[in-house]
Amino acid sequence: MSDTTHLRTAVTTATAIVIVQVGIGLAAFFWLPDWTTRGQFGDVFGAANSLFSGLAFAGLIYAILLQREDLALQRKELELTRQELQRTAAAQEQAEVALRAQAESSARSTRLATINFLLDQYSTELRGMHGHAYTANDPRLAKMREMEARQARLLAIIDQMYVEVTADTG
Repeated sequence: MSDTTHLRTAVTTATAIVIVQVGIGLAAFFWLPDWTTRGQFGDVFGAANSLFSGLAFAGLIYAILLQREDLALQRKELELTRQELQRTAAAQEQAEVALRAQAESSARSTRLATINFLLDQYSTELRGMHGHAYTANDPRLAKMREMEARQARLLAIIDQMYVEVTADTG
């Protein structure tokens, strides 16, 4: 039931109770001849009044017990939520570690592909240059020495990458 249905039911019930009480009061006033008789008629409802007061008090205690049970369920739900959040945080940390490792691996792979491409280029050019004879002051000879030095540096970088990879996996 929605809140408006509950409100409508409460207002209807309260209105009916007020109408019944006013009706009984008016009936007693007009049908009973004097105040003494009317007083005795009102005393008849004294026991019903205390019965309804006791029932209202019992209803109050029942409502408190229901609220206590609801609060205990909320505490349990909060604890379960807290545990789930901790599990989620741990999973996110593991995913972060895996992602970081994947990014590092991808960067190494890209670097290795670039070095491999350069090595292929230098090797191709050096093969073409080694087939010719050069004089001592030929600028192509200096270029060939520079390419050989670059090739050696790239091979040293590959060796260093191998050491790093084997250290990470070992």
